[in-house]
Amino acid sequence: MSFTLKRLFPILLAIATLAADAAGPPTNSPEEVVRAFNAALSERRLDAALALLAKGAVNFNLESAHSFTSTPGATTPLTSDLAAQWRTVAPVLYATHRRYSREVDAAATQADGSLAVVWTRLRTRAEPLRGEPTLLVFAETYVMHREAGGWRIAGIANSRQTR
Repeated sequence: MSFTLKRLFPILLAIATLAADAAGPPTNSPEEVVRAFNAALSERRLDAALALLAKGAVNFNLESAHSFTSTPGATTPLTSDLAAQWRTVAPVLYATHRRYSREVDAAATQADGSLAVVWTRLRTRAEPLRGEPTLLVFAETYVMHREAGGWRIAGIANSRQTR
């Protein structure tokens, strides 16, 4: 039985579409990408979380996340490399905690063209190997950009209190 190009083309197209869908981030909505990002971090799948970031994604350093990094009167850059931050923070969190989870309790999205903002109420639970478990609830805002492969996180800012 010989296949003609005409018969083979739909099969190749279907395979290429499935492969593209499996490789890229969710394309349905900005909120789905935000939820997938937080789920991946909670499941200790750092590479999966980082794959949802836009190239050059930034963390907005509006306030210090930890008291030991806040120096009165000191100035810090407004933004930092988001992927580099998670490549540094996640291994420490994973090595020093039995459990670290990030749950999106609520989300609101506003999209216009290739730009979207997702506001979330985020709940983080941390169970360190030593010490007491913690629960933090704060707002986290995601600036999203739609690229050829779908929505990606271009920036994150949060209202987390210094601890």
